[in-house]
Amino acid sequence: MPSDDTIDADLAAATTAQLNIYGQRSQPEETPDFLSKSHTNLLSELDKLNSDSWIKANEKCPQLVNEEHRLMFLRCELFNEELAALRICKYWNRRIELFGERAFLPIHLGGGGALSSVHGSEETETSAADDTMVKYTLKGLYLGFIRTTQTHDDGGRAILFVDPSKLSGYDKSNNDERLGIARALWYVMHNLIEGNDTVQKLGLVAIGWPHHVKISMVDRKLMKMNMESISGCLPIRVGGFHIIQPPWFFAKIVFPIMKVVMPERMRKRVRLHSGTEEKILEELKSFGMDKDVLPSEIGGDVILDTDQWVRDMKSKGL
Repeated sequence: MPSDDTIDADLAAATTAQLNIYGQRSQPEETPDFLSKSHTNLLSELDKLNSDSWIKANEKCPQLVNEEHRLMFLRCELFNEELAALRICKYWNRRIELFGERAFLPIHLGGGGALSSVHGSEETETSAADDTMVKYTLKGLYLGFIRTTQTHDDGGRAILFVDPSKLSGYDKSNNDERLGIARALWYVMHNLIEGNDTVQKLGLVAIGWPHHVKISMVDRKLMKMNMESISGCLPIRVGGFHIIQPPWFFAKIVFPIMKVVMPERMRKRVRLHSGTEEKILEELKSFGMDKDVLPSEIGGDVILDTDQWVRDMKSKGL
């Protein structure tokens, strides 16, 4: 976890000009009194909603729904307690839908997490279902459709790289595979935000690179599922979404789908970049992303090794 000094420095770097690039508002000052009042109000709003999924989470995994967990949602909604409560309830509804009973474990690859392998000599219906869930989620992760660069823009936002061409190894007629990719997205997002105050406060910037995508790879159901998670469930702020070298059919087929499944405020933060690699890198630099924080696929210096990253997360129990 970053130190307080590091967090303060990162937040100081997120100047008004940086926030205005995407039209983001700044976070309020988190004084002890302010936080105490916000948590009290949030719990009151959650009581009003009386959500079955939230009640179940409190019964089954009270250690996971603590103050630190709730703070992520408050930060995502800029401490609007009513919106934070709604997001928490939607989050737990979707988390249980995606992970079943394993929703009440940490969303980790190792250390007995929701995505760790099932052990035990006795084969049961539950363990078989868990094995299937883990199998397809790992496939979704290893495809590398969505990856963290482990870098940040000048404003302190995490950078996420999305390469839809990786879905060439995905069978969209198989709903287990679709759910595996949806859970993989949840894992990557949790990996970004858990214990990272800076990303919780500032959010992320997504870079999509659909240059090698074919029409046959477009999956409306998966796009809708992932967008619903990002825009209404997961406690993450999305600053901007940069689409690099979109294919010829993007404007006619993909963008109309995005307009349906993407909230208006997010659509306004989509930026399209076409032309030479040099031109695109220069445009991204104007958004606070120089070559040293960008993936090599689009001309940056960061080499993404998905297999090694998954192995590292497993070995760390994350």
